[in-house]
Amino acid sequence: MKQSEFKKRRKTLMQRIGKGNIALIASASTQVRNRDVNYPFRQDSDFFYLTGFNEPESLAVFIPGREQGEYILFCREFDPAKALWEGAHAGLEGATRHYEADDSFPIDDLDDILPSMLEDKARVFYPMGRDSDLDHKLLEWINYIRSQSRTGVNAPGELCRLSISCMRCVYSKALKS
Repeated sequence: MKQSEFKKRRKTLMQRIGKGNIALIASASTQVRNRDVNYPFRQDSDFFYLTGFNEPESLAVFIPGREQGEYILFCREFDPAKALWEGAHAGLEGATRHYEADDSFPIDDLDDILPSMLEDKARVFYPMGRDSDLDHKLLEWINYIRSQSRTGVNAPGELCRLSISCMRCVYSKALKS
């Protein structure tokens, strides 16, 4: 599939969530079969639908109207040794070059970078309940931003369920506003 199709899908999503909001979608995780063998990797359908990126340990961030770029991809950095054992992977440069992310950051830097992206957003669109670890981190980031309110930043006021498999019903309130 051409990247133009994924770009069109991302544009539709960002129009629906609207400026002043943010959407987060995580990739699927690798699943251990036994000891040091994983099951064959299958990407999360919603993540793939919007990005075409077929690697684990990734997070797609969509921020409509962001000057520095609206589509950000957090992913693994390229590791030649890992590529030998597990196969080719895009790395940060491939995320922007081949998957047309406006910007890419190491997934290991997520805790340092994402909270500032959440600042002053009204709503966070997110498929809650799919990844309990990420659910917990998201609440930690929001609580951290709330603790910084005296510095003039605002935490998101709403967490909205994101359902890509039903694009026409991303969030009924957002569509009505």
